[in-house]
Amino acid sequence: MPESVFSKNLMKYRRLRGMTQEALAGRLSVTPQAVSKWEKGGYPDSELLPEISRVLDISLDVLFGLKSEESVSPAALLAEALQELPEAEKPDFCMNLFYTILSAYSNIKACELKIPKKLLRETYSELKTDHEYALARLNPDMRYFCFVQLPKEGINSYAKIDDRMLQFFRMLSDRDTLRIIYFFAAVERNHLWSAASIAEKLRLPLQAAEKTLDELDRSGVIWKIMVDEGSEKGSVYGYTYSTPLTTILILATSFINYLQYTDPLIEKWTKGAFSAEDTNES
Repeated sequence: MPESVFSKNLMKYRRLRGMTQEALAGRLSVTPQAVSKWEKGGYPDSELLPEISRVLDISLDVLFGLKSEESVSPAALLAEALQELPEAEKPDFCMNLFYTILSAYSNIKACELKIPKKLLRETYSELKTDHEYALARLNPDMRYFCFVQLPKEGINSYAKIDDRMLQFFRMLSDRDTLRIIYFFAAVERNHLWSAASIAEKLRLPLQAAEKTLDELDRSGVIWKIMVDEGSEKGSVYGYTYSTPLTTILILATSFINYLQYTDPLIEKWTKGAFSAEDTNES
């Protein structure tokens, strides 16, 4: 069955809306096989056309090619490009995209907005304005991108100085605590460990390991499960796979490396990211 204009546009605008065939089928109360058939040249029942138009947020005239294409947002086009890529190619696509966005705040020509291929030293890109902060590490051994939209009240309106924050940094200042976190983060997903097993693996005194595990449990870094096997009772621990914590550890390494070299460094700020009006503990 040859593709029709309708079939091509149905597939195109489904993807631009970030929807799978299964997702569209669910919204229309049909089977994924029906959507697949339409995208290969078939046509839905006429009663479904208004609902397809509504779900995809596009007129039937455009869907059938009777009018020129409606404007599509850049974000939708990028989403479609990302969805078309193999999984292994998505990280490079995203990093180059983030670098392009950050560099666009400067006067760099659009054709030059690509991560340099050969970096002879540790290289970062940094952005500071009154509205946003961004930081990217460009070296291929560890690439990341962080973007913060600054609140009008300052970062400390969200990241307040309180006992929980102080306790968190005290906890991370202990070497064995970090060793346990790194151990959990390296093992298989949803794998549970007893305190005795962790103490043996890391060559720690059992009492010290139990104390640290309980502290990590209270902080939400790991989770504790009570095990009851008749007369035998005990505890096992699992990792929460915390993305914020992983990011903090990565950024900490960048910080202690003094952000040795930045390119580009874009500074368009007139004030700091924190509010001077609220520096008291809450």
